[in-house]
Parts: sequence; C-alpha cells; structure tokens
Amino acid sequence: MTEFYVGSLPKAPSGIARKMKVVIVVLFAATTTCAIGFAAVQRTYSRSFFESGKIRTFYGAIEANPYPTLLTSPDAANSSGLRYLLVANGKHGADSQVAAYVGKSVRFRGRLIHRDDQKMIVLSDGSIAVLGDLRQNQVAPTNLGEFDLVGEIVDSKCYLGNMNPGNGKVHRDCAVRCLSGGIPPVFATNDFHGSPAVLLLTSPNQKPLPKEAFLDRVAQPMRIHGRVMQIGNSLLLETESSAKTK
Repeated sequence: MTEFYVGSLPKAPSGIARKMKVVIVVLFAATTTCAIGFAAVQRTYSRSFFESGKIRTFYGAIEANPYPTLLTSPDAANSSGLRYLLVANGKHGADSQVAAYVGKSVRFRGRLIHRDDQKMIVLSDGSIAVLGDLRQNQVAPTNLGEFDLVGEIVDSKCYLGNMNPGNGKVHRDCAVRCLSGGIPPVFATNDFHGSPAVLLLTSPNQKPLPKEAFLDRVAQPMRIHGRVMQIGNSLLLETESSAKTK
C-alpha cells in the first residue's frame, strides 16, 4: 500500500520519513559545498592599511618633484633611504603645505598609509618644523626601459590604503575627486615583469602629469606606453598623454 502523509498526525509514515532524512542530508551537503566553493573563489581585500588613529613623528628631507615626498636618511636596512608620498587631510594634495620646506630637513607628524613597500603620509596640519638646510644626497633615477603596461589609473591615497578596495568603477567618482584635489595619480598594473606594481604617473621630464591628460580615463582598464624609472623604493612611469589607449 502506498504511504500517505497526513499533516495532523504526530509522525510521518516511516518510508516518507526516511526519504525526507536523505533529502535533508543531501541538501545540507550540497549547500555546504556550494558555500565553501563560493567563499574560496572570492577575491580578498589587498593588504593595504591606513593608521587613521595613530599619529607618528617623521624625519627627513622634503622633495617636490614629481610630487611632494619625504626622503628619509639611509640606514642599514635601506641604503638609499625610504620615500614617502605626502598628502593632506581629505581629498587634497600636500603641495601648498610643503612648498616652503622643499630642500630642507624637517620633522612633522602624520598618519601612515602603506601597501606592500609603497608608503604615504597624511600630514597633520601645522606640524612641520625645520631642522636644517642641508639636503640629503639624492639617489639618481635608474632607467628600467620602455614598457606597454595594462592596468588602471587610480588615486594613490585610496589605493595605498585609505580605502579598501580603492580601485574599479565603484571607486571612480571618489578617485576623480581625489585626483582633482591634488592626490598623486598612480598606475596600478599586474604585468610589470609579470608582477603587480604601482607606478607614479609623470610627464617625460618627471613633472606632474596634467590632470586633463588622465581624469577622463580613471578607473578604466587601459594600456599605457612609457618609460619606467626607479628612485629608491618608488617606480615612476613617464608617459605622454597621447601614449594612453583604452
């Protein structure tokens, strides 16, 4: 006789009960497997950090080109010193804050942003103090050659750690406003010698690239031709506005 389930009964017939247990076990196993598989294929956030609540004191020499930078003294770990991009609070570059201190040894306070070996400091307002006029020996740029690189133009402050993720179309509006405010533009690529890299975008004379040359191309996959220069722990991509293709 075929079993028939009646909802008002305290128990289901034994045959139906066994089948439902099997179905529940199979569905649970399938759901668990799908959840694990879905989690495994998700992209994780990059290891980028912003020490928003920690104020540090920094020492070094101020450089202006191509963008405001702090050059620290050489030590046993870094024979040429470290280079830190400098930005102001909010969506603003630090050009006006450091203009009077270019070429001077200084001390100031700020918050650290870092991603891998790329570092940036958000200056605390009014904290710069001059320690002397002697400038440290500059490291001569090394020409690494010309490259065709595929990647994306992003604003360095968000990409290095102020936002995570700090790239892609969802971040475009924020990136455009940051770059318009003077945040240094960088080119994020995964194919520099087959590895990820972050390169400061400059004109061929290592001067800031005009904003009109790149603002309409932010957060779009694109190819850029240019010469890559290395200065300490920083990579620069010297390019003409005409050398960029989508």
